[in-house]
Amino acid sequence: MRDRLIIALFTGIYLAAAAAGIVAFATVTPSRDITRSLPDMDGAETRAAAIDEVTIGENFQRFPIADPEADAEDYPWPGFRGPRRDNIADNAPPLGHDWPPDGPPLRWRISLGEGYAAPVVAKQRVYVLDYLEEEKADALRCFSLKDGGELWRRSYYNDIRRNHGKSRTVPAVAADTVVTIGPRAHVMAVDALSGDLLWTRDMIRQDGTEIPQWYTGQCPLIDGDRAILAPAGDNALLLAINLRTGDTIWSLPNHLGLKMSHSSVMIMTLHEVKQYVYAGLGGIIGVSMDGELLWSSRDWQPPVWAPSPVQISQDRLFLTAGYGMGSALLQVTHDQNGWQAALLDKWKPTLAPAAEQQTPIFHHGMLFTIQPKDAGARRAQLVAADPSRLPDIVAASGREMRFGIGPFLLADDKFWILDDDGQLSILAFQDNAFTLLGRHRVLPGVDSWGPIALAGDLMLVRDSTSMACLELKRTNP
Repeated sequence: MRDRLIIALFTGIYLAAAAAGIVAFATVTPSRDITRSLPDMDGAETRAAAIDEVTIGENFQRFPIADPEADAEDYPWPGFRGPRRDNIADNAPPLGHDWPPDGPPLRWRISLGEGYAAPVVAKQRVYVLDYLEEEKADALRCFSLKDGGELWRRSYYNDIRRNHGKSRTVPAVAADTVVTIGPRAHVMAVDALSGDLLWTRDMIRQDGTEIPQWYTGQCPLIDGDRAILAPAGDNALLLAINLRTGDTIWSLPNHLGLKMSHSSVMIMTLHEVKQYVYAGLGGIIGVSMDGELLWSSRDWQPPVWAPSPVQISQDRLFLTAGYGMGSALLQVTHDQNGWQAALLDKWKPTLAPAAEQQTPIFHHGMLFTIQPKDAGARRAQLVAADPSRLPDIVAASGREMRFGIGPFLLADDKFWILDDDGQLSILAFQDNAFTLLGRHRVLPGVDSWGPIALAGDLMLVRDSTSMACLELKRTNP
């Protein structure tokens, strides 16, 4: 018998921005030597980065469904992680969790193409960037929040292979405009009411973008009258685009040579200066509102970066990533000598709060996250940490309450957590302890990784092939 060792190493991770999620499977290869599998060793980025010419937004279809009531009460969830990109629903009404045996009432459910793209909500409409399997097309689909009826869809042919799902990203909607980024960095802006095509951008062809492994996970940002994109390509690192015309307002050159990650651009105010913060492959940057590079740091470089940076004070950012990277603390300073950024510390996931896919929540001075699968005894638990005492963890949900790498948000002073198999759990945090308030499976499928959207007392959740609208109105005082 030959003295050969067969290595079968499967690494699964779904990233998402966004967002957006991804899963990689390392190649199974007989070998005498055991080599750790890294994200850039399976060739997935080559398969995912085909640059066939695509006519973005070429097809449109309207359905005979009445438009939503114009004067209906509106609770928008306009983009990645909600109104402020912090995954906190401050305007949520009291939500119920004392459900009957069959769970919370289901308002509607629809089938979707395989993926993890999550919806946004505005003016009683639901928007999701789906993938149409039969047509081999990316499609922005618009539904009625009331009953799930499809109002219209705008699509374009985009033949891509299954790479652990296809769709990834969360649209952004504001000023009657919806902006999407497709699996291969195709950007599309349409009128949110009519579905009319406004402008498009192919970031591979126009900006020299290299598609990340497992497709694009970055979620677009709308800031006022502009869309903010991070091509991180040869021709541009960050872009500001006129929301309605598609004209370039400014373009930041990519002198740092960063590449597109699965993380999404965040708005932060550091030292009283509003800025765009982006964590790309190779480093992290802060950019002014007029496109000037304020600061950068290359001190922490995860090979895969999905969670977005989280601001925890006027000068500190919490950074985290999967593949065993754990987390880090970045300090940004500003004085007469200009802007500087320095890494204060970094920790493995067994020693500190961390995240694999979803971006942590910072609320009332505390940092909340679900630990990655390589976090040791606390793996897959919801944890709380005081940023001033990092890397200490103040509280954990316990080994009986583990949640996978699905999404979570904070609403009605409770954490709403969707695990991998579509089970929704509600936890309260008080006196440095978590309490389980309710739990029920609300989705029939697997890989329920798309971020949750909340519109008033209606919660939108999805698994790999379906999306559901749950009624969470509290019935008891």
